[in-house]
Amino acid sequence: MLKRSLIIVGIIAVVGMVSACSGTDTLSQRNWGKSYETAAYNQMLNPDADETLKPVDSIDGQAAKNVHKKYRESFTKEKKQPVNLTIDMK
Repeated sequence: MLKRSLIIVGIIAVVGMVSACSGTDTLSQRNWGKSYETAAYNQMLNPDADETLKPVDSIDGQAAKNVHKKYRESFTKEKKQPVNLTIDMK
């Protein structure tokens, strides 16, 4: 009886180990690299841009200067974080 019980426990242990090791891929394993590929693809507005040597003339100098100034100033301003105090009394 003891031998039979040990055999059954051994079979259950082996089946458990085999089933644990043969699991399916996780979501992150199935999508490995997809976010990088999607970002790179979405940044290609014009894949043939390297064939044209014509300069881009879509924004005038004053507008570009103002945009650049606002961009540079965005790093110098110190943003104050609001203080949130939450007390949970149960």
